[in-house]
Amino acid sequence: MRYVRATAEDQARIQDFLSQFVDDYLAEHIAAYFSSDSGGVYMALDEENQLLATGIVELARPQEVYVSGMRIRPDLQGGRLGQEFAEFQVQEGKRLGASVIRSLVGRGNEFSQRILQETLGFHVVDEWVVGSFEGFEAPAFAEGDAGPAWAVDQERLRAFVKQHEDDLWSGKDHWLPRRLTFEDVWQGVEVGAAAVAPQNIGDPVDTLALFRITDGDMHLNYLRSMGQHLKTLLQYLRVESRAWGVKTLHFGLPRHAADKFIEAADLPLAREWHGVVLEKHVGLTSSSVV
Repeated sequence: MRYVRATAEDQARIQDFLSQFVDDYLAEHIAAYFSSDSGGVYMALDEENQLLATGIVELARPQEVYVSGMRIRPDLQGGRLGQEFAEFQVQEGKRLGASVIRSLVGRGNEFSQRILQETLGFHVVDEWVVGSFEGFEAPAFAEGDAGPAWAVDQERLRAFVKQHEDDLWSGKDHWLPRRLTFEDVWQGVEVGAAAVAPQNIGDPVDTLALFRITDGDMHLNYLRSMGQHLKTLLQYLRVESRAWGVKTLHFGLPRHAADKFIEAADLPLAREWHGVVLEKHVGLTSSSVV
């Protein structure tokens, strides 16, 4: 058996392979991983070049690697292939320069979680929720003390991030949790994709959100609230959605943030997925991988 990094020419083959797994979110998102400069989708192939399994190794940022998306051919599940492929993903992550390797495992996937924790030394750092709301309406104007973050908010935003320096956010991919940095927040400020409450620069930040609007949908990538201004900030996001004609809001958030957001939104979820984020700190290696 050998492991091979997939190219765009393998996409149709992998999509067909994934079609045998019912209601698999990965089939809808796999295309994005073929454009990675390093890492991406990997295949386990036998001597006859038959596809046995697929997995993802993604360089989320320098020294931070995400491994997940392992799918094993049904007739081979429960054997050693799962452990061997997971070990390969970790080694490939180290080869790509990782000092921390992170994985997202769906609720109920005890097999993968057991391999990561008991065999490979990962530990759970958070729970994770991916979901979406559809058809929500917004007022013409937001009421209350929430709005966009500006350059004058720099110091209080920096203090807020330092207070929550272990927070995870989803960047451009709701299925790829990564550690939040001040640079992430500041980039959101620069492109108008950060919302903050209260607006008075003399007050500490109570609630911060990072979002993006793509193809008519809003994506909420980060949310942290101390509790006083969450509904006010959510109303502001709804007004922003109205201005852009948005009808669907997607999110990928840690469980504590998702629970608060869902309660404050007071709307039925169109889709909801739960999992756990696992993490492992590793040393660097110079070994090469097929």
